[in-house]
Amino acid sequence: MKLQHLASFALLALSTTAFADGFYGVGEITRSNLSLDRNHFDGALLANGATGLSSSDSGNSTKWRLQGGYRFNPNLAVEAGYIDFGKAKYTASYSGGSAQGSLKAGGVDVAALLSLPLSDSFSVFGKAGVVAAKVDSRLSASGAAVAASGDASTHVVRPLLGVGALYKLSDHVDLRADYDHVSGLGKSDKTGKMGANLFSLGLAYNF
Repeated sequence: MKLQHLASFALLALSTTAFADGFYGVGEITRSNLSLDRNHFDGALLANGATGLSSSDSGNSTKWRLQGGYRFNPNLAVEAGYIDFGKAKYTASYSGGSAQGSLKAGGVDVAALLSLPLSDSFSVFGKAGVVAAKVDSRLSASGAAVAASGDASTHVVRPLLGVGALYKLSDHVDLRADYDHVSGLGKSDKTGKMGANLFSLGLAYNF
């Protein structure tokens, strides 16, 4: 995908030139809340003979993200990186069988950040960008609907919106917290879709 290649090149360029003023790197632990659209898996099971279907989903994952960025001034920055959204899980039961499924995603993001310094050490920011993600789905079924079992993958480009805050710990190190939202990860006719709410906490290093 052209966007993913461009974002990867941008991240590499940021990391290899990160000894100039304005460049920074970010490492964070993330907690994702994933909302899976069960219609895709439900439909596959029903189409293959499941009756009396009952299903549920869950989607909390602890993962990581890495970002590299350039700050043009105290109010404007651009960054690129990799986000692992984690995995949403699906379970179902029906007459004479059961099924387990999953939907996971990860990809490269590029975003612009607008910051508002509130003091010498604390600032808040908003961000808008896109993420080029690979989405993988898996369904394993037994009994009457065993034919619904299978794997699928797809690539999507989706908008990313977020907010966050920075607290200056030293001249080079900031404590950083982010909240990001991405919807429509996946394709309805191939993998199914999920939305992601991502909470991140980590450190930013200013070169």
